[in-house]
Amino acid sequence: MTPERKFEWGGLSAGREDFVTAAEALAALEELVGEYPDLESETGLSDGDAFVRLSAGERWAIVSTPGTRWFSVRVDTGHRARLDDATSTRDEAFMLLRTYVAVGVAYVRGEALADGGRLTVATHGRTVSLTRPLGARLRGWVGRAR
Repeated sequence: MTPERKFEWGGLSAGREDFVTAAEALAALEELVGEYPDLESETGLSDGDAFVRLSAGERWAIVSTPGTRWFSVRVDTGHRARLDDATSTRDEAFMLLRTYVAVGVAYVRGEALADGGRLTVATHGRTVSLTRPLGARLRGWVGRAR
């Protein structure tokens, strides 16, 4: 990136018409949740990020993105996965969003496998590992050592 092409954190960068905005990501999320009528869902914008909260009973997952740059899924156990990718094309961004929603759905439906301190979800031909944040893992290790 050249100095005159400063990245604008609002979701668009000069010369990059391929970026997806948060509003476009929200529209995609609202369409995607229609594929999962068995789950409760809430979509919206928060701090410039589009999100969907999927739930069934006590289980929930939140998928969020500012549109381009990163994609995240976080679940009620504190496990999460995040992909930083500021170079995705529009098609790739929407594919990643679809995949992260599918990961959240699989977790909420009880399809995640516990693998040590990780949760593993296989969906859309991909295997995604969800981990707890480093601080939470360290607190868990310290608590067990006592």
